[in-house]
Amino acid sequence: MTMRLLVVLALAALCLGQAFDQLQRLAQRDADGVAQLTLPQFMEHVVPEAKTYAVVVQLTALDPEYKCDTCRAVDRSVRAVARGWRRQTRARQIAFGTLDVAHGEELFRSMGIDKIPRLMIFPPGASPRELKLSARTSSAAGMAARLGELFGVEMQPDEPADYAKYAGGAAATLGAAYLGWVVVRRLSLRMLVRNAWAAGSIVFVLLMTSGLMWNRINAPPFMGQTRSGDAVLFAPTNSQQFGVEPQIVASAYAACALCVVLLVRHVPRVPGDQRPLVTVAVLAALVLVYSYLNSVFRQKMPAYPLRLLLP
Repeated sequence: MTMRLLVVLALAALCLGQAFDQLQRLAQRDADGVAQLTLPQFMEHVVPEAKTYAVVVQLTALDPEYKCDTCRAVDRSVRAVARGWRRQTRARQIAFGTLDVAHGEELFRSMGIDKIPRLMIFPPGASPRELKLSARTSSAAGMAARLGELFGVEMQPDEPADYAKYAGGAAATLGAAYLGWVVVRRLSLRMLVRNAWAAGSIVFVLLMTSGLMWNRINAPPFMGQTRSGDAVLFAPTNSQQFGVEPQIVASAYAACALCVVLLVRHVPRVPGDQRPLVTVAVLAALVLVYSYLNSVFRQKMPAYPLRLLLP
């Protein structure tokens, strides 16, 4: 009896080992080591809890017809983490895979999945869990750090160098240095300090009144997404927001403030014939931006009482 039990356990271990080898062979077909799964392969190699290995699977829609930019961004992060894990000394058996809606639409529908992408973790001997995607965990570094915490290993993403980003940063630094040199030459130190404090105070007020700190604390996704893959800029409730919202609201606040400054400081200096036209143009811009802000607030909170021009 004991011998039979040992034989059964040995055969089971052999089958599970072969399952991981098959999954690895699927991953080797991909340049980044991410297995492109069909629904039968997903059910065979990923779902069973009796497996001895873990699988990280992104449920996504990468086909251009879905217009899912978030899916492509998360896919780049998953691939960077998979490349880094493939080059590391592996302390655990962890595989990475992709199940696209083109192959798993029936599964997505049966599971009630109406929002993608999603990152699912299928550990050995346990039920699957979802890694919530946020501004932090959607990046390759944040995703690797979070997966490393969950699996108890160190993961380092293999991200290609972004030379365009470096060039842009260098150009911005040189431009700021040149602008600072010009300003120092033309302005007195007292005026420079006063203007710097004024600009810093305005930027601080705009950021704090636009919801930046809420984003820093809660790390929401940068944008939402409809079922068809279209981008959603504003969350439909005043208790939630997307990462892009503070940028839009702060820009609108800044535009309103600029219009007021123009009306008070610069419009009176405009020559007499042109002054009425400039005044009307600035007032129209102020009214439009303020109307847009009211429209945004009413979109997030239908009971918001103020309304001007825009619905």
